[in-house]
Amino acid sequence: MKTKILLFVILLLTVTALKAQSVSGYVYDEKEDIPLEGAFVYLDGTTYSASTDSNGAFSINTGQQLSAALVVKYMGYQTRIVQNPFSYEGKIKILLKEDAIKMEEVVINKKTAFSRKEMLQVFREQFLGKTKAGKSCKILNEDDIILYYDLATNTLKAEANKPIQITNKKLKYEVQFDLVDFQVHFGRKTLSPFAMQTSFYAGTSFFKDVSKKESIKEDRDEVYKGSLLHFMRAIAANEWNEEKYALYVESFPANPNDYFKVSDTLDYKKVTCLKTKVSIPETNVKIQMNKELSERTLEAPKERNIRFAVLHDGEQQSFFEMNADHFYIGSNGLFWPITSMVFGGYFGELKVGDMLPADYTYIDN
Repeated sequence: MKTKILLFVILLLTVTALKAQSVSGYVYDEKEDIPLEGAFVYLDGTTYSASTDSNGAFSINTGQQLSAALVVKYMGYQTRIVQNPFSYEGKIKILLKEDAIKMEEVVINKKTAFSRKEMLQVFREQFLGKTKAGKSCKILNEDDIILYYDLATNTLKAEANKPIQITNKKLKYEVQFDLVDFQVHFGRKTLSPFAMQTSFYAGTSFFKDVSKKESIKEDRDEVYKGSLLHFMRAIAANEWNEEKYALYVESFPANPNDYFKVSDTLDYKKVTCLKTKVSIPETNVKIQMNKELSERTLEAPKERNIRFAVLHDGEQQSFFEMNADHFYIGSNGLFWPITSMVFGGYFGELKVGDMLPADYTYIDN
């Protein structure tokens, strides 16, 4: 009897594990409630995808549980993003709405102060990157990218009505990137890199490995080491030293455990920043206004965000500041919300050209 019970438990655990490593469901038209054949379904930031059959059905087997969102696309319909798809029991029924508004109608009247050629050059640099991998990338459908310069905020913005198709020659990937947001803010009306203040892009992505039988591991491992994906995996595993990361706080060496607490939350890690602010010396607290403008005294902020610096393997220098007191990291190294942190240095230089799929596995020889 005990043997049978034990066998039942083992089988139950096996079935549960297998179930957690796959996502399946149906894609339907929301209004007509009919199946949509040929919808493209993929896990964001990975190489896993599927297309729906005549019944609108799809199934993606990953062999592992990923913290990636499920993205569903179908021409003429609004893209649907399903968060935490592995948490669903049974098959997911996804309803898509028809996309009635075309992007060209929204942006047709936007004016700009610079030529498309000038703006496109900045877009390539801030979207693909200026590293070896970034420079090896080529956008196949640049005509689908709409660029404009907001004179009120000195910000270069970009939109796309179709996924941006990218070939990465160095890393041997074909990437589809659904651009959600792209902004580069300048301190004045210019496109000069010397006046650039912040750069931001967001969207979902799908990777197709086109390396065939070529030996690409060395190039991909080179990009992985010291990357944001690598760093997040090191934080989640609390393996700063093992992965050759050193933390500095306000230019001084620091113990990561004094500033970051990692705890288990369901199928991902919650990282709590124990201290995000630093006091400003009292001598800098008060600012005297120019007498020609006013006689009053302003109270300056008494604290500011801590600038955390990270050094990887004694070479790559990065820094980040926290916009929140916590964030989450999935088992594959993806973190969210992306607005919880602001990056600079080496991390800030890494763009789409240096992105690796979230299911990428690094094996140290």
